[in-house]
Amino acid sequence: MNKFWPIILLAVVLVSCHKDKPEDLKKQFIVNDHTVNVTFDESHPGNLIPSTFEGLSFETGILEQDVNFLNANNKVLIQLLKNVGPGVLRMGGATSDFATWTGAERNGNTPPNSITKTDVNCLSAFAKVTGWPVLFGLNLANNDSGLAASEAAYVSQSLGNSLYAFQSGNEPDAYGPYTHHRNAGYSFNDFLSEWRGYQSAIQKVVPNANFAGPDIAFNTYWITAFTDNESFDINVKLQDGHYYETGPATDPGIDYHSILRHSFKLDDLLQSFKGSASKNQPLFRVTECNNVYGGGKPGVSDVFASALWALDTMWILADNGCQGINFHTGIGLCYSPFINENGVLKTKPEYYAMLAFKYGSTNGRIVPTKIDETEYCNAHTSLINDTYSITLINKNTDKSFDFNIVRDKNISSIIVSRLTAPSITSIADVTFGGSKVNADGTFSLSAAENYTPNKTSFSVNVPAGSAAVVTLQ
Repeated sequence: MNKFWPIILLAVVLVSCHKDKPEDLKKQFIVNDHTVNVTFDESHPGNLIPSTFEGLSFETGILEQDVNFLNANNKVLIQLLKNVGPGVLRMGGATSDFATWTGAERNGNTPPNSITKTDVNCLSAFAKVTGWPVLFGLNLANNDSGLAASEAAYVSQSLGNSLYAFQSGNEPDAYGPYTHHRNAGYSFNDFLSEWRGYQSAIQKVVPNANFAGPDIAFNTYWITAFTDNESFDINVKLQDGHYYETGPATDPGIDYHSILRHSFKLDDLLQSFKGSASKNQPLFRVTECNNVYGGGKPGVSDVFASALWALDTMWILADNGCQGINFHTGIGLCYSPFINENGVLKTKPEYYAMLAFKYGSTNGRIVPTKIDETEYCNAHTSLINDTYSITLINKNTDKSFDFNIVRDKNISSIIVSRLTAPSITSIADVTFGGSKVNADGTFSLSAAENYTPNKTSFSVNVPAGSAAVVTLQ
């Protein structure tokens, strides 16, 4: 027998099998018997996903640490923001409660831990060229409302329409037990009194100022209590809080599995946002977020698992009416969506999750979606004009799944763009839609899969540890 006959016979069988089910969007040669059913309610589309949903959070100290970073001349960073924006820039973090407003220009005699007119003007120019408004954090730790009002007046003057709102203090629920900005008995009522003092002082110099709060770290009770007390104020633009799935980064028990499981922590945060008895609840936003607090953990925060975590987290928040999320980022932080390596800005896995979310959500309305396998998989749907976009996420590291989706009418076209990497622990070679971000920050899809099933059901195979954005008409 010809030695090539077994190979030829195998090829014939595989081709025949592929032709039997042309509607199945599976990778060739994948053997898979794990199916999950996905249904979505086409008759009841929900809230519009805000165009500014995706955001970034920066330490205020970065304005002093690297004057060329949030700078109108940083063309690569500007392009990276435009790819996923428009969004919201949040300036705050722990350094905002150490930074002292000088009211002067930065010069050789400016002391450390200062914020100056030069810094604010540079931030203003950056915000204007990106089109991203700024949520600006003021120092509450020093409890100097007069100084805060002076800073707010200049920030408002410089940023103009690029000012989103003011925050007063960073994680004030940690002031007593952890950061020691206050005594151990510091309570929500103490914070509320100080916050109101800041609000009153700022409104005297910036009458139309908008505010956000309470910007908590962990005590979700403060969010509900803040809303109960402040929801009547039309100048309170947002209720907000922080979300880190796990930590600290020094904990040896944390690995990439820690961020792929169902998040009860996120459930609790969402409940606190919605838990107020007030009839006039303000909108809410997660103003600082990432996977492992304490700067992130190598092998967890900087690998492809973080992209799947980030993509699912964004969609869970959007499904629940959140106005947006600000991924904490900056110099030397392991979980940053992009990092500066030897003067070159490089994207990390989380950034590709932001691209995938942007692609599947822009101008879309949330469509209620159910899935019968939730331990490892999730599905999220948006309606964009007459087109449905379904994001399918498989966080199982061993099994591929067929996502079986059924509609009431025929599907005329399907486009699949995949979020993939060589493995769940890959740091590099992440792609979305077959593409990587170019060195100049530009990005475009290059390898979408196109199908014309002309039937009411279809199946998309999503390999272990990957995701796909499916657009259908």
